[in-house]
Amino acid sequence: MKGISAVVATYQRKDELQRLFDSVLENIVPDLELIIVDQNRDGLLDELIESYSTVLSLKHIKLTEANQSRARNVGAAQARFGIICFPDDDCWFERGAFAAVERHFEENSDTELLIINWAQAPGRIETSQALTRNEVFSFRSVGYVTYVQFYRAEAFRSLGGFLEDVGIGRFIGGGEDSELTFRALQRGMRVYYEAGIRVNHHYIPVQARAHHIIRARQRGMGMVYAAYDIPYYVIFRGMVAPLLKMVVAMNRKKSGEFYNIFRGRLEGFVYTLRNRRRQHRPATAHL
Repeated sequence: MKGISAVVATYQRKDELQRLFDSVLENIVPDLELIIVDQNRDGLLDELIESYSTVLSLKHIKLTEANQSRARNVGAAQARFGIICFPDDDCWFERGAFAAVERHFEENSDTELLIINWAQAPGRIETSQALTRNEVFSFRSVGYVTYVQFYRAEAFRSLGGFLEDVGIGRFIGGGEDSELTFRALQRGMRVYYEAGIRVNHHYIPVQARAHHIIRARQRGMGMVYAAYDIPYYVIFRGMVAPLLKMVVAMNRKKSGEFYNIFRGRLEGFVYTLRNRRRQHRPATAHL
């Protein structure tokens, strides 16, 4: 089935969600639905969602547990259309993005995952291209954060969804989006990057966050190192680089930031290797 189902997992953001809604209004395509998975318990978004329900096709799902990955899986299970995407509640699309996404899938029947251009990404790539497993597994390719990903619905469901024990508030506090991309490539799915379709999301350097958040999020990188066929030299580079930067920083604060990047990656790597002895891959949702 044609059309786009946009699943938005949201928590404690209202103004940002309104900005997303406004950008979607500039991207209306004939078959479009927004599935809002609301993890707030205080009715923060009720009035906002009701006010936009007259101009957008909105489905409002409430969860009592704040679990971003689970929220996305719950929303995806309700999706009606042939393309599923997962905008962050604080991103916004440039005009024409959804129409261009639909056009790409119509013209490229073999694309199973389309990655679009994050406008604020550092070192972004401005050339559209098919992404190979070797390129992505080297971590020298485009970014694969959640809000740039558009899946054929059947491809997303065949992957099993996001890992629900990974993400904000979990021991492995990030990387659920890149993990899903790596899983798709490991299973041989065709992934394409379209530079001409753009989404906006403010860039926050990892070092700008509190040390415990840096560690939690970088565990996701270590998880991917351990769970997939990442070349050994890439893992070595990813572990050693923050240590070298820590030594040459000559600044206690910056050294602490780089140390926590290294420590988080190592913790995620070891944690995942230990879990693999008990199970082949972390459990995913059944969609």
